[in-house]
Amino acid sequence: MAVSGFKNRIEKNLAPSLIIRLSEVDAPMRLAARAKRARGQRGSVELFFAFDDASSAYALITLAELVNQRDVDLIARPVVNRGIPDDPAVDRKRSYAIDDAVRLFARGGTELVRRTPIDPEATAWLAQWVADAPQSAALTDFTVEAVRLLWLTDGQQPDRERFERLWREKLGGSPPAAGDGLASNEQRMARLRMYETPAAWVTGRWFFAHERVAQIGEWLDRLGWEER
Repeated sequence: MAVSGFKNRIEKNLAPSLIIRLSEVDAPMRLAARAKRARGQRGSVELFFAFDDASSAYALITLAELVNQRDVDLIARPVVNRGIPDDPAVDRKRSYAIDDAVRLFARGGTELVRRTPIDPEATAWLAQWVADAPQSAALTDFTVEAVRLLWLTDGQQPDRERFERLWREKLGGSPPAAGDGLASNEQRMARLRMYETPAAWVTGRWFFAHERVAQIGEWLDRLGWEER
């Protein structure tokens, strides 16, 4: 048999069976999503991100837009401690993240104003506020606007008073006192076997959130959370 004929035969036999296998693997997750809708519940995209990470800024902003026309909530889970402990390449990775974010934002005609890394401790208080507050649409709005200020507006050093004003504008009152929300997010991220931001957990699947926004949309479609 010619090589091309053998290849065609393999493709004809393998492709349908592979599609069936993938469908069977997805079936429990699709059924779970259908059951949630039957109970009047919404879907969710759980995003583990860092305020000091430029790639996280892109993921948060674009995913907020992605779920806006779906019955899906974006659950923003900020973390501070992530990555490989004592990683000697951590500074280089932060610079690469900025280069990636410049490229990704530029695709949509947006300029990344800040071009220098942020020390994780410089926004740890901001991560703590969001981690310790109850999930809500208002909290998501605050979080998205916060990363816009940090990365897309003027590139200034994080100003706590400025973000306190934003908090009062979006949620009212003062930011919450420090609790265990940040540690809980970091522990959950570790339990789910992901160590770097930004990462999205969507009904049983991990996605590198800044690079897989389109694939996250396709997965939500497959689960039945299509655009309205």
